[in-house]
Amino acid sequence: WSIDPFGLSPTTAYLLRRSGLDNMLIQRTHYEVKKQFAREKTLEFRWRQHWDHSDTTEMFCHMMPFVSYDILHTCGPDPDICCQFDFLRLSGSRATCSKGIIPVEIRDENVEERSLLLLDQYRKKSQLFKTNVLLVPLGDDFRWDSSSEWDNQHNNYEAMFQYINSQAHLNTDIRWATLSDYFTQARSESETRSVGLFPSLSGDFFTYADKDDDYWSGYF
Repeated sequence: WSIDPFGLSPTTAYLLRRSGLDNMLIQRTHYEVKKQFAREKTLEFRWRQHWDHSDTTEMFCHMMPFVSYDILHTCGPDPDICCQFDFLRLSGSRATCSKGIIPVEIRDENVEERSLLLLDQYRKKSQLFKTNVLLVPLGDDFRWDSSSEWDNQHNNYEAMFQYINSQAHLNTDIRWATLSDYFTQARSESETRSVGLFPSLSGDFFTYADKDDDYWSGYF
């Protein structure tokens, strides 16, 4: 879980692999790299050292596709919609959404509309990956630090999860999970194919830029 270094060296992947880890997740890579990988559906890859002509150093790596790791940029491509599903931002809370469209509590009368709106973002995000397994992190800096946020996030999402899972025509199985659960499922789907889904890649992810000419060339 390496979401906040500004650019990444292949040495990181090498050391993690030699430490016994098999999977990693990264976030801060150049925005043009993200766009290219998204077009090619190569946001998940086997990160290999350039001198390794076999697979002894390969680390399975998931690159987050959007600009940040907060809820606004992890549910799908539209942060204004994703913001409506950050239930820390319910009316009267310490945070708001930029366009003033705040989240609403999930109730029987709105669970269908809210669930389908969220699922639409999930499906759009899923088009950037090769498997039918989608990772949707739910958090940000300084989150999950109060019982009220735990209750608001869990209870509202759980209501939508139950609705989505109860609708067979939506062809969706959605659940709470860990990173380990996700990587296990993604690897399992790849292993069922005659040719693995994930390409090998060598090199680094320097220099980091999050937009336009906003480059970050060190640790700050």
